[in-house]
This record gives sequence, structure tokens and C-alpha cells, in this order.
Amino acid sequence: MHETGGVAAPENRSVKHGWQTKVGHDFNGADRVARGETRMDGSKALELADLEAVGPGTPAGRYLRLFWQPVMRLKDLPPGRAKPLEILGEMFTVYRAEDGTPHVTAYRCPHRGTPLSLGWVEGESLRCRYHGWRYDGTGQCVEQPNEDRPFCERIHLRSYPTRDYAGLIFAYLGDGKPPPFPRYPDMDRPGVIVTDPVEILPCSYWNRFDNDHCHIPWVHRATALRTGRNDLLVIRHERVEETEYGWRGHRSIKGEEPGSETGLGKAKLTHWFMPNVRLFFAPCRAKGFQGRDLWDTKMVWTVPVNDTSHAAFDVTHTPVEGEEARAFAAARAEQEEEHDTRWDLAEKILAGEMTLEDLPADMTAYTSFTIEDYCTQVGQGPIRGRGKENLAPTDARLVLMRRLWLREVGALTSDRELTNWKIPTEPLSAGN
Repeated sequence: MHETGGVAAPENRSVKHGWQTKVGHDFNGADRVARGETRMDGSKALELADLEAVGPGTPAGRYLRLFWQPVMRLKDLPPGRAKPLEILGEMFTVYRAEDGTPHVTAYRCPHRGTPLSLGWVEGESLRCRYHGWRYDGTGQCVEQPNEDRPFCERIHLRSYPTRDYAGLIFAYLGDGKPPPFPRYPDMDRPGVIVTDPVEILPCSYWNRFDNDHCHIPWVHRATALRTGRNDLLVIRHERVEETEYGWRGHRSIKGEEPGSETGLGKAKLTHWFMPNVRLFFAPCRAKGFQGRDLWDTKMVWTVPVNDTSHAAFDVTHTPVEGEEARAFAAARAEQEEEHDTRWDLAEKILAGEMTLEDLPADMTAYTSFTIEDYCTQVGQGPIRGRGKENLAPTDARLVLMRRLWLREVGALTSDRELTNWKIPTEPLSAGN
């Protein structure tokens, strides 16, 4: 197994780390668990709303910084360019050396605090535009051109372990030695990898975490009716269980016995890699490739930008090769042309100026799906402002997700042992 957490796993994976819990199928108590629980010593426990803050030193911010996180799409930063970056409630500078190697550093120059993204790249190094101080790829200052007696050896710009994978730039933003970089066998198979434009939504990352499978026939009703996708209107249920990598969901059609998911195909399973990566399977929606028995494997990394917005890094693997792969890549490129206008439409819908049924008839299902999800997730607003939730048995996935996060973050803040999540060595798609 590939270790990703960089911390040891407890011997008993069901240990509650000191929380008093009673969940199971008691959904009257699930609302209490989802909000937060009482410690055995009676002290105040973490609540779900406590996990919305993600800056340095916050409970959720500390936990997320234990893992490698995507920070930018590789193609959005050409070689030899630098950009400012906000992620996890902090500002950074991200740049690519002239050979394309990505680097993530502190946001400001240690000299006088000028944003380093204003500067320029020279080889593998970055030069500050204010007074020309230059930093190599490790963050070491190597030149102070205005100084008669340079003191470069005393100046070091904080830099972060960085690498690219699956069309994304990843960084380890925590302290100390990073854990081994996680690779996902489902993304490493032959086929086409498409890295979509990064979605930035003005709401908590928990709004996306809580976006369960039961929403599909309701949230995506307009797309289903416009495209004749009656399969999307089928009501589904989902059973969930904790795994060595996070959790796994088994979907079934309402009214059918579990295991008889004949109408769902590969969509009967979804997987969650703790803390914030979802893997699932969906029929290919690219123009010219619909209606075939062609299944995409999709991975979505949900990363907070700050306390009130998040980024979704969406990567799709499609098992096509050769000439067909080139045609598929061209079809997917057309979808990106709709990217710039989709959030404008979503905001009009939220403002009541139009409805989801008013979206253009020729819009791709992929784009209308993202608009529909935007409206429901952004429309929920922050956790603290929603009032009391009334959870139901079909919210089992949400309850498990919240319980895992409260358990792990609670252990971190109390200096208890964390779970050492492990990625399977074989593609999960092989089990479908």
C-alpha cells in the first residue's frame, strides 16, 4: 500500500479517539454527531462549523496541511511565468522555471515585502521586481545587485515541496518533511487525461463535501429533461462504509435490493480518499462520445481557497487511445469554451433572473451540471447561518464524512494518533 498520511494508523480503525458517539443507524442522533460531539471529560468538542476556517493554526487548516494539495492547473501557468496564489487561507507565489518545473514559495520578498509574483523568472530562479533580489529554486537568495557587500547567505525565502501530476501543480504546505507523494492507479492507466478548468465557488468546501448522490434527480432535472437522460431521474440510495483510504459508497436504485444495481453500471460505486479527494465513475458526456459504453473515471480534489470559498480540481481519465484519443481531446476542448460564461449564468439563476430550465438547448451536459451544482452549493451559504439540520437515513454518507473529519481533526488537536490512510495499489475501476 502507498502511504499518504505520513502518520501512523491506530490499531483499531473503529476507535473514536475519545469521542462519545452513538451513530450507527440512529439518525435522530446523527444531527448531533454531524454538528460535533461531547468529549468523555465533558469539555466542548469541535463542531462542524469549527472546520470551515482553514488558515494557519486552525483545526481544519492544520489537518489539510498534512497532505499534498493541488494548487493550480499546470496549463494555466506557462513556463517562465509567476502568479499569486491564495489557498488554505494563505497567499503564496507559484512559478514555473524556464524548463517548466513548478515552484511554490512565500508570497512576499523577505527584503521589503513586495509580492514576488510581480517579478520574473530567470532559469530556475525568481527575481523580485522591486530591488532585483534573486532566489533560486530552493528559496536561497543568490543575488542582491544593489549591495556592495551582499549578505545573500542570511536570506532564505520559504519554499514548499512542489511537483506536477495529472495536469495539476501540487504542493505540500505543512511543516517538516512531506509524506510520500500519492499516486492514484486509476489515473496512471493508458488513456486520455483531461484536467478541467479549476472551479472556484464562493462557499465553504463543506458545501461540496456534503453534495451527496441523492441530489441527482432533483438538482440535475433540467439537464436530464433537455438531453433525454431519463437515467438521471432515477432515485438512488447509497450505503457507505469506512475503508483504509477513507470511505466507499455503494449505490442502488430505490426499491431494488442492494447488489441488483443493473441500471447504474459503473456508477454504482464511489470512493473517497481522505481528506478531500473523490473518485467516481460516470458515462462519458463529451460531444460525439455519448451513448457508448464508455466510462470516465473522475477524480475531484476539493481544496479551500479561504474560509468562504473553495477550488475544485477536476481530472478525468477516459480509456481511449490512438486516433480516437485525439478526437476525444478535441471534443473536450470545446467544453472549455463554455467555462467563462457559466458562473455568470449561475448567478443570474440565484438572483431569480432566469431558471435552470432556461439554459441554452445546445449547452453541454457537463457545463449545465456544473451550473446546477453551483446554484445548490453556493445557495446553502455558510454552515453557521443555516439553522438546525434535520438529517434523514439517506444522509448516511454525509454523517460518515463528518464523523471521520471530526474524529481525525479532534485527534490532531488533542495530540492523539491519526489514521494512516492508504491508497490501494490496483485501480479501483478494476473492481467495477
